Amino acid sequence: MSKKRQVIIGLAVVGALYVGYAILGKNPQQEQFDKVGLSKDVVRLDQNWSEDIRQQFNFTTFGSRLMPYEWFLNIEVEGSEQKLRSDEVLGHLGFILQDTARNNPEGLPVGFAVDDREETKWVGLTCAACHAGEITYQDQKIYIDGGPGLMDFTGFEQTVYGALKSTYEDAAKFDRFAAALKQSSPEDKTELKETLKSRVDFFRLRLEANATEVPYGYGRVDAFGQIFNAIAVEAMDIPSNRHVPDGPVSIPVLWDASHLDLVQWNASAANSEPGPLGQNATTALAVYGQIDMPGSKWFGYSSTIAFRNLGYIQTKLYELTSPVWPEQILGEIDKTKAAAGKKLYEQNCASCHTVIDRADPTRKLKAGAIPLEQIGTDPKMVENFVNAKAKTGPLEGRKSKYIVGEPFPAEVATFDMVLQATLGSMIRHPLQAVSAVLNEKRDVYTSEPFLKEKVYKARPLNGMWAAAPYLHNGSVPTLFDLLLPAIERPVSFYVGNKELDPVKVGFVTEQGEHSNLFDTTLLGNSNSGHEFGAALTEEERWALVEYLKTL
Repeated sequence: MSKKRQVIIGLAVVGALYVGYAILGKNPQQEQFDKVGLSKDVVRLDQNWSEDIRQQFNFTTFGSRLMPYEWFLNIEVEGSEQKLRSDEVLGHLGFILQDTARNNPEGLPVGFAVDDREETKWVGLTCAACHAGEITYQDQKIYIDGGPGLMDFTGFEQTVYGALKSTYEDAAKFDRFAAALKQSSPEDKTELKETLKSRVDFFRLRLEANATEVPYGYGRVDAFGQIFNAIAVEAMDIPSNRHVPDGPVSIPVLWDASHLDLVQWNASAANSEPGPLGQNATTALAVYGQIDMPGSKWFGYSSTIAFRNLGYIQTKLYELTSPVWPEQILGEIDKTKAAAGKKLYEQNCASCHTVIDRADPTRKLKAGAIPLEQIGTDPKMVENFVNAKAKTGPLEGRKSKYIVGEPFPAEVATFDMVLQATLGSMIRHPLQAVSAVLNEKRDVYTSEPFLKEKVYKARPLNGMWAAAPYLHNGSVPTLFDLLLPAIERPVSFYVGNKELDPVKVGFVTEQGEHSNLFDTTLLGNSNSGHEFGAALTEEERWALVEYLKTL
């Protein structure tokens, strides 16, 4: 019996001890909103989601806890009396601005959700903070469901920390904050200051653990590095487990992800259950979710993960389809060029990037896993993943899969510790976890993930016109540039501009108000490899780009 099957059986048994499937509890139901957050001037493309599903996806908590909700609405940024939650501050950081709605009464940007499962309401990030895109073209905004966001993750964390720290240290700022929260008595203010200090310490330690000389910039984050440190360093309280998260990757698209056999840029995660639930649960922990591991005195690990919500979210992601090039906005596709490009695609691309029927609701897709030495792209991300080790500390001797598997030795692959945390939190919340697994389960190919091999994943390219910049680390700005020999690709360019270049297909690369310089000579930023279009003529490259618009 495979280890994965043992885990599934173990979870089912634990769930059965509490209750049968018929009474596992309801998952979040789709709400009908009389008013949704997107402004009327934003174009929504047909991606098989209603406005209600989009609104639910954008503002449903999965267990992230940034700070108490009332704090977030009232705290000021460092060096100013401007509120952290203001559109000016969060818009500058790349978040997509919104109007008010019933599940977002303060009109917070896409990707901020209120967790009201306990007496204190918390605000945290959602999947949509990273996985919702916005494109502009000649003053027209286009919203992309499941597209890569262009938020500045590092800048956001530093801004949050600066707001918390300056409010704690600046007496006048603290008094304004306390007054806004109606905390006027000396006792209330003392308690507030102590609580504020704990959150300052939380972000200080997080920023120290994730410090890196490699700038992420807009639209990139070292997701695995941040997850590894959240579990192995923060949750385990073992500072020596720190790994420098210096392999940032471009935020991937979500359409078709639920239909693939393997996900993650390095094909390291299986999509058969309970894989999707586990992947999303670890993401919640990486963005300020809480888990009690070494101090847990009960069966499983207590955490803030909202498992039922994750099950609901995953079912909706399964329904999501890729966006089709909007000719009425971006211009008509040259059919003659596209036909020539289709033949070139079949000759040069289709062996790795299969062409699929994007509208098939039960499509089953297999991702290619291309060895690093063959693809030749920047190795930092896969090397960091494969080489990461962590001391198990108080977990030494425990089952590696919590209820099954070999006992943990003194040191393990950091990924194994993350898996232990995820399974332990699922076991602690068996009703929600089993309900989520049964709710989100879909028929996908079963494949073994690549946990020790250095590979990068190749997936279908439908909708890639809306997913710039390209390669796993975002080192190539446009599809046309990607078809050039690596030595001819831009050495540096600006990222953060949402204006689309419909000719080369990618974002405009000039410096803007909200942009950062991407330097391909820096560690982890190489634009080498993937030279499968290097032998094409310029005419052939343009034809291939035109065909890629049709996918």
